[in-house]
Amino acid sequence: MAHRPKSGPRSATEIMAEVAERLRSDPEFRAAQEQAASDRSAARAALDVALRPVVEDLRSAGLDVDSVWDLHKIPGAISVAFPVLMDHLQRDYPDRALQDIATALQHNSARLHWVELRELYLSSTRTVIQDGVAGAMSLVARREHYPDLLTFLKLDRLGTSRIYFLRPVNRIGNRISAGLGRAVVEPLAHDPQLGIEATAILQGRGPNQ
Repeated sequence: MAHRPKSGPRSATEIMAEVAERLRSDPEFRAAQEQAASDRSAARAALDVALRPVVEDLRSAGLDVDSVWDLHKIPGAISVAFPVLMDHLQRDYPDRALQDIATALQHNSARLHWVELRELYLSSTRTVIQDGVAGAMSLVARREHYPDLLTFLKLDRLGTSRIYFLRPVNRIGNRISAGLGRAVVEPLAHDPQLGIEATAILQGRGPNQ
């Protein structure tokens, strides 16, 4: 009797076994996989070169790092690195490099630099910077930042980066007064840019649901 493929979802082990078999038996598949791996390696090398100036400035600031990702491994490093990161975030880097720099800002110490982050967020026209800075501010937003969050949501020019502020607005607003945050989010359920996330919040779903 001929073997029939199993229907339904496959396990990770089964998928890995299939890939391994194709690598052994299918030269074209193997070549495509090797090319993809080579492309990823080249992209990583190009990114490392692009980020070299910020890494050098971080080292000059006394931080023993080989990449911006090393900062989160060193206690207190982000506080020292913050001025360097903010400086380089405003330079003419490729988007992927700016994304790495902005991600490094997503740390509790960002709260101490709210004003600088707000100014950069409002002045930048690059989506990757807006997204990165919004992500950093959303993680550290507190009651005193609530007026800023409301302002951000009203500025259509900030685009989809405003999505980051919906959950902080809902959380902080509801703590200030029962239903206050929800009242802000509800009208945004029909917004073309914010509607999906606003609806998820109103339905009690988490950010990854």
